[in-house]
Amino acid sequence: MSLDRVYLFDTTLRDGAQTTGVDFSLADKIQITTMLDALGVDYVEGGYPGANPMDTEFFSEKRTKKARFTAFGMTKKIGRSASNDPGIAALLDSKSDAICYVGKAWDYQVRVALEASLEDNLDSIRDSVGAAVKSGRETMLDCEHFFDGYKANPDYALSVAKAAYEAGARWVVLCDTNGGTLPHEVERIVNDVIKHIPGDHLGIHAHDDTGQAVANSLAAIRAGVRQIQGTLNGLGERCGNANLATIIPTLKLKSEFSHHFTTGISDEALSKLTQVSRGLDEILNRSPNRHAPYVGASAFATKAGIHASAVLKDPQTYEHVAPESVGNRRKVLVSDQAGRSNILAELERLGIAVKKDDPRVTRLLDEVKEREGLGYSYEGADASFFLLARRIIGEVPEFFRVERFSVNVERRFIEGSETETVAEAFVKVNVDGDTLISAAEGNGPVNALDLALRKDLGKYQRHIETLAIVDYKVRVFQGGSDAVTRVLIETADKTGERWTTVGVSGNIIDASFQALIDSINYKLLKSGATA
Repeated sequence: MSLDRVYLFDTTLRDGAQTTGVDFSLADKIQITTMLDALGVDYVEGGYPGANPMDTEFFSEKRTKKARFTAFGMTKKIGRSASNDPGIAALLDSKSDAICYVGKAWDYQVRVALEASLEDNLDSIRDSVGAAVKSGRETMLDCEHFFDGYKANPDYALSVAKAAYEAGARWVVLCDTNGGTLPHEVERIVNDVIKHIPGDHLGIHAHDDTGQAVANSLAAIRAGVRQIQGTLNGLGERCGNANLATIIPTLKLKSEFSHHFTTGISDEALSKLTQVSRGLDEILNRSPNRHAPYVGASAFATKAGIHASAVLKDPQTYEHVAPESVGNRRKVLVSDQAGRSNILAELERLGIAVKKDDPRVTRLLDEVKEREGLGYSYEGADASFFLLARRIIGEVPEFFRVERFSVNVERRFIEGSETETVAEAFVKVNVDGDTLISAAEGNGPVNALDLALRKDLGKYQRHIETLAIVDYKVRVFQGGSDAVTRVLIETADKTGERWTTVGVSGNIIDASFQALIDSINYKLLKSGATA
């Protein structure tokens, strides 16, 4: 049985750029385009040539190898021809394969936002689409506010969609611009539209203001549309757009869709989806959403002991798909709720061989629960748990011993009333009987300590030169003036490997230093260093 083709349109670089706090550089856009192209999406919408110098430069050459490189723009201004519109000229001058226009589909928006007649809006759509089609570009129209427009005036919303289709648009995209439409409404309205425009010429562009963007996109596919627009990790203005990192594996792995539809995403590309998702966050300097479907660090994590035992016997008991299919991995968390099953599963994952009835497993479990009572948390600190397990079940060499450290924070006056605050750290360590003393300045006390500690570790220096702190979290575990502070530090090396360590103390600097020491010891142990 032949499968219907569903086309994936990524607008991370255009609609996703409207996310609060997200600003793409030209280098960012080129790198992300390469990632999306390799993933296998059909369209990469890169921005609005002519709107700003960066987007104009971005479209000065074709940036994709397989995906259709798509330029976005407005339909022609009311009162002038498409051939005399600077915005359309910029689109036609770009090195794009396709052009996606946006046009109003809600009569209220036409009157209020465009201050134009309904017929003038239709003429603008026809002329603009016609100009792009004539240039030989694949052309599409995003029907802005389509669902709100359809509910208010279905005849006019349909006339907008039909005007674009009859002018030669390859795709007519129905947009839930305000994100307020619900799945059953999407399905009903799409069923009506398909009576006038074939489904293989219709797309869906959903926003997530009610948390329904993915559901609305899938409802539209069920109703007959064959293009889905969305963004990687659900980037977008307000609450974001339909998340392609959720939609893609759903289309590929859920039988209701995989038995009827095919996409341009290969199984091999799907197995790298988690890497792509986290790669985008890395470029944006954002912490990945741990609870994101499919790709989140907690997407396949099990905490309760009874659940962990079931997962180890049969993963399908608590996993809806195999984590490896999307490049993720199973995690059985070690916490104060853990049982022996959790401990054994994590030891196996970490490569620590131990028999099920080994009494050291019970000792380790008791130690975990005792330390978590003091404020430690190992469910998010895999590297610290690895070290703790090795100390109880095996051994951890003493690579170095910290004899003392100190930190000083100073505010300096530069000129006039200008000041700068500088942190200085001093660390004294012993390596194989040699005393090494290092000092460093940093942006803050933890940064200064990190730099000083890693400045000179003698024979181990080559193992730690490329380390970098990529995330730092602080939580007050007990309130009041005698609060206990928990610090989680995520570290990365040049290979891209990441690990998390934990420290707990009544002093935030001491807690941070514990986590820093664990981080370095973990790296040395995994690198095969010997004491």
